[in-house]
Amino acid sequence: CLSRGSEMCIRDRYKEVIMKKLMNQRWFIALVFMVLYKPAMFSQMPALHTFDTISNVFKVMVIAVLGVWFVYFYQKVSLFFVGIVFFEVWRVLATIYCGGNYTSLFIAILNALAICLVVEMGLKTDPDALLDGASFTLGLFVLINFATVLLFPQGMYEFNTFTQNYFLGYRNNSIMLFFPAIIFSIVRSLRKYNKLTLSSFVITAVSFATVILAFSATSVIGMTVFTLFLLLALINKMPNFLNIITYLAINIAYFFGVIILRLQEAFAFIIVDMLGRDLTFTGRTKIWDSALAAFAKSPVFGVGEIENQASRDLIGATHAHNYYLDLLYKSGLPGFLIFFAILIICGVALYRNRKNGKIPFIVSGAICAFMIMLQSEAYYNIYYFFSILTLAAFIPYALPKKDEDGNFIFEEKGKHSLKKKHSYHYYLRK
Repeated sequence: CLSRGSEMCIRDRYKEVIMKKLMNQRWFIALVFMVLYKPAMFSQMPALHTFDTISNVFKVMVIAVLGVWFVYFYQKVSLFFVGIVFFEVWRVLATIYCGGNYTSLFIAILNALAICLVVEMGLKTDPDALLDGASFTLGLFVLINFATVLLFPQGMYEFNTFTQNYFLGYRNNSIMLFFPAIIFSIVRSLRKYNKLTLSSFVITAVSFATVILAFSATSVIGMTVFTLFLLLALINKMPNFLNIITYLAINIAYFFGVIILRLQEAFAFIIVDMLGRDLTFTGRTKIWDSALAAFAKSPVFGVGEIENQASRDLIGATHAHNYYLDLLYKSGLPGFLIFFAILIICGVALYRNRKNGKIPFIVSGAICAFMIMLQSEAYYNIYYFFSILTLAAFIPYALPKKDEDGNFIFEEKGKHSLKKKHSYHYYLRK
């Protein structure tokens, strides 16, 4: 400090204290998540256009502050964050190369980077504040959305010809916010009390009820897969074979078997005769063929990010109805490989911590469900899930606290206090 000047040293130290004080505040984390996870209704309803514009300005300010904080106080950039940056930069480069409208990408990309930054900084500064603030905001959004589903069963408003839109937007896309709400709430409960709290149970149950009532088949499948992982964790049956290698093998086999080779035709007697389903998956095979043809013409850059109408003209739909194929079609092979590299980084971090209680296994279950859902949908708000990927990459910070002997420390919920920490604890060996 002396070489830099005592005054500059004091000023830097003061800024660091202010930053850490803010990251230690649950209300601040909650507000940041409100901005970064702004409900889709505000962007899609014309009557709320003014509010949406103001909130976008505020969002850019928050993103800028988070970026400066990260560069200034967290100078070591993680491999995970490098992967996220490469992934988003490649999307922009592919779009520029193909002459697409890359300016429309910037808000979404900055939002994605900011979500990763706030989760990483929060975990490294004060995991409890991060989990409390994120759980409060996202849980509140889930409950409000559920109320709108009950009040408006056929949808609140129309957007892009779709009518089943609610507080969090279209019924299919809400799941990208449900999962972060569920995971942050459950991780908070397990980190503090080693059990599910009433709030985490309610958020999980309400999310499941919402996808059933509004009915999104892909979301129901995703929630079912995750619930199985959750139940296995709660009964302490967490097999090691359920890891990123298994998830990759299943998804690669499905992708090549169904999307590329169309092996479902060999099971026509089951799909058509017994289940009464269409072998074209309601016309999706034609969309897949068109997307594969577009990828074959430009395997490195794809076609870039294009407008909905341009996509309809090219492949017959706004997206390829399979996120992996959508990546190949829009970002080429490099974008596809970078995305899988990010998933592998997260999966390896979870596997290395598989013996550290239930939390890594449950987060791993969310990623498994996520990867399966991407076989049917290409979510425009997929970056909402990046908070879970960041949590996975830095999972050691989310684990319960330990005493000097390496035992996990949990709080007793029977005695409540207004203080940040409870006075009563019990111990569990690792």
